[in-house]
Amino acid sequence: MLAAVRYELVNPADPAAVEWVCGLLRDGRADLYVQDEADLRLLPTITRTWMLRGEQLKLRAPGSPNSKRSVSAATDLGDGDLLWRTDERRCAVQFGLTLTAAAQRSKARGRLAVLLVDNAPSHRVGKTGFMRQVLKFLSGEVILVFLPKYSPDLNPAEQLWRPWRANVTHNHRRATIEELVQDSDAWLQRQTYDRRAVLSMLGYPGACLPTKLAA
Repeated sequence: MLAAVRYELVNPADPAAVEWVCGLLRDGRADLYVQDEADLRLLPTITRTWMLRGEQLKLRAPGSPNSKRSVSAATDLGDGDLLWRTDERRCAVQFGLTLTAAAQRSKARGRLAVLLVDNAPSHRVGKTGFMRQVLKFLSGEVILVFLPKYSPDLNPAEQLWRPWRANVTHNHRRATIEELVQDSDAWLQRQTYDRRAVLSMLGYPGACLPTKLAA
């Protein structure tokens, strides 16, 4: 049976709400996910790279328009399990579906899903609207912990994108956005085979337990 949800939305400045969430994690009644999005653009990001003398790397110019997609990822800080999806654009629907995937995974484990998220417009929950409907649908299963505004350094999920960009978007030579999406999916899929490496990327080397994270 899932623990009772006292707060659906948690402000880190609220000591009582934070202590309650930490108690859930200490007791193993919740999974802690970190979530973030990144843009996947057909226009490659150009960086310094090693090349053989006389064999200069040539990159494609996509022309106009510069096709792009949005990748949303949520990682369980307890065991490094990685969930992701790629959509046409960054929006509330994408975020809602990411929450749903995390909730379903945790519910199957008999736990709540606690997600550490930023204050992106697509994440905001009002009295009405799509995200309010999502939380209503996931009532009793999901808790959102909102980071302070303009503080990406506080979100471990940001660290996933550095190696992702180095392996997918930097100096790529793909001709279509579909090929680039395949590269992104393949790289993220490879990370699922080594969860310790995922945790290391996020700054949590080795296998962690929710009790350690909340201590």
